[in-house]
Amino acid sequence: MAALERRFAATALLLLGLGQGLGIRAAEAADLAPPPPPAAPPVEVGGGWYLRADFTESVYGRPHDDTRADANDPGMPPLVGLRLSDAAGGGGGVGYRINPWLRVDATIDQRGPARYRAYSSRSNFATGYNVEAAQVSALTGLVNVYADLGTWWGLTPYVGAGIGFSDMGVARGYTQTTCTADSCDGNPGTGPRTAVTRPSRAVASLAWALTGGVSYAVGGGFSVDAAYRYVDFGNAKSGLDAYNGGTRLKDLAANEFRLGLRYDLGGIGSLGGLPNLVGVGNTAYGN
Repeated sequence: MAALERRFAATALLLLGLGQGLGIRAAEAADLAPPPPPAAPPVEVGGGWYLRADFTESVYGRPHDDTRADANDPGMPPLVGLRLSDAAGGGGGVGYRINPWLRVDATIDQRGPARYRAYSSRSNFATGYNVEAAQVSALTGLVNVYADLGTWWGLTPYVGAGIGFSDMGVARGYTQTTCTADSCDGNPGTGPRTAVTRPSRAVASLAWALTGGVSYAVGGGFSVDAAYRYVDFGNAKSGLDAYNGGTRLKDLAANEFRLGLRYDLGGIGSLGGLPNLVGVGNTAYGN
């Protein structure tokens, strides 16, 4: 009986030793398992990109007459009193901040029709005069570079320049003679004669701009922007009328006052870490 008890005890000690050895080897095997893959870095949305929208008030300078001399009418008088009315417009664009002080953007701006008017007279306005009129609209597409000059009390002044194209449209053009003396144009009577219309036309030209302004960050990625901009539009002209005459203007330019809003796409934040696509457990092999 005692011998049997000794056999059981020996068997129990042997099994205990085997269990401990297997447990140690299992722990070592767990320590040697490959670590879980690292979490993917956050995916940034927006970065240095921004969007902008602007309201523009354009104050045009005095245009210059570009009418070509007519060999068949050497006495044709020059145009005087050329004027373009102010025009409101708007636009928008997308930009990118390269570093804290340098950014670029591309913008499209459309201005509403400005009223054009000029006068001429063969008699130096003694017996009558001729009026030339039309509506002139301006579309510009510019690539701009800006230097932000620092921030004080939340205000960031900047200067910039841009270059691109203009599309100058001349519409609703006409010319009309008015006689203040009888038969000033060879026809009896006084007063305005029948207007001669001119076809609409649009002309593309090189455009460039210089600007200076200040922005103020209001929070949430938004900034209010106020700026002055000088824009050179190039040339504009209408189609030819029945007498082979047309409106031709050059050196069109405007002083523009702009109020806009910029939105920094970096304000969207990040999407956070991407999910672990290898497995759902603590190791690369799952549970």
